[in-house]
Amino acid sequence: MNKKVLCGAVCSALLLIGCSSSPKYIDPADSKSYTSMGLDYHDVEKAASDSVQSLLKSAYVKNLSRLSSPKVLMISDVINDTMQTIDTDQLTRKVTRDMRNSGKFVLTLAIGAKTDKSIKKARNTRDDDEFDQHTTIEKGTLKAPELSLSGKIVQKNTKVGSKQRTDYYFLLTLVNLKDGLVVWDDEVNIIKVGSNKSVSW
Repeated sequence: MNKKVLCGAVCSALLLIGCSSSPKYIDPADSKSYTSMGLDYHDVEKAASDSVQSLLKSAYVKNLSRLSSPKVLMISDVINDTMQTIDTDQLTRKVTRDMRNSGKFVLTLAIGAKTDKSIKKARNTRDDDEFDQHTTIEKGTLKAPELSLSGKIVQKNTKVGSKQRTDYYFLLTLVNLKDGLVVWDDEVNIIKVGSNKSVSW
């Protein structure tokens, strides 16, 4: 076999290997078969969904008057106490989105751990002569929050024989900012078992 033929065969083989290992799309509903010991999309979805269902069934929400205005909610700190890099926004936004969809709550980003910087910037235009002052936002229009949502995600690893057990705790708390009292809290547990060779970070 001459060098040109050999080179062509090698290139073809490398091309086939590259194609066979190319990524592919997975439907979220079918992606559980690719789960790991770490937290994934399904875990966050379950934690958020279970927490909101607990909240909506709570005595606090049931006692809210149908005629009263939706409660103004702010997002406080959600601590990631796991060995993984987790965007806690994914959890809090899913929870607050479902809360808003219930019609009982509205979310403010004017204050809290997740603020929208443009809210303050828009108000700074009041002192800028380059802006038509008739179009700037007047003072006293922001809605103060009545409730604060905070939480914590905890991870605990335990070896059980040849297996590794990883427990995750999703803790969420809703506080009345007027009196500081907890009006609702919930804990969702997710437990995974795998090989000791598996890693959860």
